[in-house]
Amino acid sequence: MAKSRDYKVKLYPAHKDGGFVVTKYDLFGNTPYPEQDITAAGMEDLVDQIRHFAMEHGDGCSASARVADGGRKPPGFKSATDSLYFNLKTKEELEAQEEAA
Repeated sequence: MAKSRDYKVKLYPAHKDGGFVVTKYDLFGNTPYPEQDITAAGMEDLVDQIRHFAMEHGDGCSASARVADGGRKPPGFKSATDSLYFNLKTKEELEAQEEAA
């Protein structure tokens, strides 16, 4: 069984634009993004917990995970957390949703 590790997960706004995924980052740190501390045993457990967090969040997002203690990344971390996108909508769907609000 894999050793439990602590991770920090942050969700950034994202949407589909054609065949691409567009993620928005605030470089100056003025935007508070949803964050959660997760303890997971293995990459499958980590991705499942990130998926659950993103589904609770509900909006289109890109998830970024990092090891909380700053130590070495476990084997398979990069490939498991490289492209975590959830609840993505197209640009047109987002514009229609904003007009309806």
